[in-house]
Amino acid sequence: MNLIKLLEKINCSEHEAKTFIALLEENNGVSVLQLSKKLNLPRPTIYGHIDSLIEKGLVKKGLGEFGSVFFAEDQEKIESIYIEKINEIKKAKKEFSETLKSHAYKTSYQPKFIHYSTQEAAKSILRDVLRSREKESYWFWPLREMLKIIPEETLNSFNKERIKRDMQINVLWPPKRKVDTEKHPLLGPWNEKKSLRKVKILPEKIDQTLGYAIYGNKVAFISSKKENYGMIIDSRELAQTLKAQFDYFWKISKPLRK
Repeated sequence: MNLIKLLEKINCSEHEAKTFIALLEENNGVSVLQLSKKLNLPRPTIYGHIDSLIEKGLVKKGLGEFGSVFFAEDQEKIESIYIEKINEIKKAKKEFSETLKSHAYKTSYQPKFIHYSTQEAAKSILRDVLRSREKESYWFWPLREMLKIIPEETLNSFNKERIKRDMQINVLWPPKRKVDTEKHPLLGPWNEKKSLRKVKILPEKIDQTLGYAIYGNKVAFISSKKENYGMIIDSRELAQTLKAQFDYFWKISKPLRK
C-alpha cells in the first residue's frame, strides 16, 4: 500500500497527503512559498493543507532565517496517531455492539427472507455462511446434485476459507447422491481435525435433491439444477426445527468411510 493510501486511513485527503510527502522529503523544513513552487499549487491552497495537517498532528511549525518553515512530525509521533485511531475504532466497535444489543433487546425478533433466482445463488449463500462467523453449521447435502450447480473450485475455496476461520461443518449425504471421493479427494472428510468436517451417510431410504445448511438462526436452501434457486431464511423457529431433525438423522446415520 502506498503512503498516500496509508495517510488517507488517518483522515488525510489525497492533496494533503501529497503535501505531507513533500514535507517529508525536506529534512531541514520548508516554507509555504517553496512548497507552492514544488507542488505547483497556489500558496492559499498550501496554507490550507498545512493548517489541516498541523491540526491532525502530522506537521509542526518552526522558524527559519526568513520566516516560518514547516516540518513533517517524527515517526514516533505519527505512529502514535495510528495507535490512537485504532483505539478509537476499537472503542467505537465495542460501544456499537453494546448499543445494538440493547436495541435488539427492546425490539421483537423479525424473521427475514432472501431469495436468489440466478446461477450465483449458491455462491451468495456460501459467502453468507462465511460472513456469519458461526463456529459450527449443519448440512443436508446431496453432493452429486450440488456439484452440478456449484463448481468444485468454489466448494474448495469455501472450505479453505472456512478452515481459516475455524468453522466446523457436520454433513449428511443421502446415499443416492454421494460421489466417489477417490475422484473428488478434497471433498472427503479425511483428517477430520484438519478439515473441520464430519460426514455421515444417511439411511438408504432417505433421499432428496434439495440441499440446506443450518447456521445460527439461519437456514439456507439450494435447489438442484432442475429448479435452480436459492434462499436464506433468518428464522429461529425454522432453524431450531430443522436442527432437531438434523440431530435425529445424525444419530441414525453412519460415518463416511474411505
